[in-house]
Amino acid sequence: MSGIQAAPAPWKLKGRNWIFVLSGISKNASFPAGFADPNEAEALASGGEFVGGQGMIQIVSYTESPVGTLLTFDIKSDDELIYLPGRWKYADGTVAFRITRIYVSSKESTENGRRNWNIPKHVANFNIHTAENGTTSVTVSHPNASSPFFEATIKAIPILSRISVPVNLRILGEYTALMQPPLQSGELPEEVATKQWAGLNPGMKGSARLVTITPGLNGKVGDGVGFPAIAPWSIGVAMDPLDLDFYEPSLYDSR
Repeated sequence: MSGIQAAPAPWKLKGRNWIFVLSGISKNASFPAGFADPNEAEALASGGEFVGGQGMIQIVSYTESPVGTLLTFDIKSDDELIYLPGRWKYADGTVAFRITRIYVSSKESTENGRRNWNIPKHVANFNIHTAENGTTSVTVSHPNASSPFFEATIKAIPILSRISVPVNLRILGEYTALMQPPLQSGELPEEVATKQWAGLNPGMKGSARLVTITPGLNGKVGDGVGFPAIAPWSIGVAMDPLDLDFYEPSLYDSR
């Protein structure tokens, strides 16, 4: 037993994020090394048919969350690093993204994210620092590790980054839907197992602007073990402020 307090769906979160697109993986290609935790790789690659398409990396820094580090009496924060290799198609014709690798900064987020939506969260140490000139450095490392498995620098684009536009992903309909397979338990108490598939279409809205990313590990963002050794498209989107809704999931015995 972890002793962690349950935080059932729905969740309302606030913060900022950065989203970077990845070149598509062929549906017949192998997933990159580090695409999932070794204990979960088989489950996260199975079920449905991988159809590829563009993947994504997302970095999120929450200022308000139902779980995470307590900032004040009732406000908590949390950080996330997310990898989505592409989309899967299922027997009923639906197509959805799948998160296969995700790190968060708290045990509370780990257990509740797994239990609520089958999101395969694991705890990591985050260092997200934004300098006065707007440059943001991001490093993520395993607890007690001496070097990061993820490193990147995010910068504003002269003139272009001054322009921000309101964005609501609801306009994309079901394109942003997630379908997550059931999880096995991990080595730590908060890495709980689940039994059913979970489907969800998160709500996301905020003020978006263009930014650039520079990988920090030999031209890649990851080390190929804790996170894929990949290089996203150089231009991405930053959303600040960000409002995110994680609704109650739809549960399925099989997909």
